[in-house]
Amino acid sequence: MDYKETLENAVLSNSFRLESCLNIEDNTSENIKQIFQALNNRLSNEEYKSFKKAIIRSAFFIELTNPTAETDSTKYQVHWVEVLRDTNDPRYASYDQCLDICENIALKISNLNDSQLQILKDYCEYSIYNFELPIDYIDKNHTPYHHKDNVDIYLNETIERCTKVRRIIKNPSMNPKAEIFKKILAKKIKVKSYQTDRAQTGLYQTNREKRWESHPNNYQYAYRRDCNDVEASLILQVCTFKGADKELVSVLQSNGLIPENFSEYTCPVTGDVLVYSEFEEEILHPEHGKSSFQVGHLEPLKSSGTHCAKNIGWISDDGNRIQGSLSMDQVNALLRRIYINRPDLHVDFHVNIDGKEVVIEETGLIDNDAKDN
Repeated sequence: MDYKETLENAVLSNSFRLESCLNIEDNTSENIKQIFQALNNRLSNEEYKSFKKAIIRSAFFIELTNPTAETDSTKYQVHWVEVLRDTNDPRYASYDQCLDICENIALKISNLNDSQLQILKDYCEYSIYNFELPIDYIDKNHTPYHHKDNVDIYLNETIERCTKVRRIIKNPSMNPKAEIFKKILAKKIKVKSYQTDRAQTGLYQTNREKRWESHPNNYQYAYRRDCNDVEASLILQVCTFKGADKELVSVLQSNGLIPENFSEYTCPVTGDVLVYSEFEEEILHPEHGKSSFQVGHLEPLKSSGTHCAKNIGWISDDGNRIQGSLSMDQVNALLRRIYINRPDLHVDFHVNIDGKEVVIEETGLIDNDAKDN
């Protein structure tokens, strides 16, 4: 059986096992055999197996979606599967094109210097997905799309930051809440950072695809490196919730991941401070269908928003209900209009400062520009 048949049989199996596809050195070319051997010489046996899985997974396989499934549903396919070929899908690639990608990425990794290779080792060790290395597309508009000239291994500041955050968050000696954060990653951050939402209508129907493997014209598409950046940002935002663990915050600050002086995180819609203890309680004791802590795009993806760290953040359940599908500019305009149209809201209110009740007078809260709008 040649290697192409090995790959095709793997996706036809009822239970996909990448382990059955690891004999690439013995079933392709002498050049690939030498490249993987060079990589093997620089890694431990466990590291080499993990790296090889990630390279083969990224080069040859894609997880396609079933948007009508009742539950999250993707299925491994080879890039030359008929459904991609027959629909002229840009994600289609021949076996030989995939083989070129595999050879090119393995060669690039084997030629990294020691410090660069260590970043990849850390990234892989603290990964949150199987078969994970920062292998990514260069340009989603490149033609052909899945091609050696459009796939690269990324070792930029974004990948380094994500790797550093993961290493700290998952290490109990640096993070007393390490076990809690494992649950936060699994229940809240992983899906929101990396996978598409369900879409059963429109040109690009999807259901929990990896964003960089969705159709490049899909508004939910994002590069893997941007998803890594989203993951790191959402974790660090949690660490600035009111009452977050001081020891963890201190470690993050000493590593340059959180400023020495930072403001407690607030819902971008309501301005309410988000409280870590309440968030942790929700993680440990979830109620089905209910969540006070949501993740949302400030500028919706269906308009002009992108899936990137600057455009995504935690939002309260009240904030999420108010925003709906609106952009932040539209939300702000809505809140101003409500305030202008509801004079009964223009009242003095009482606050407690240092044990004394203080009356704050409602004055000057509406400017001429707001009235005109």
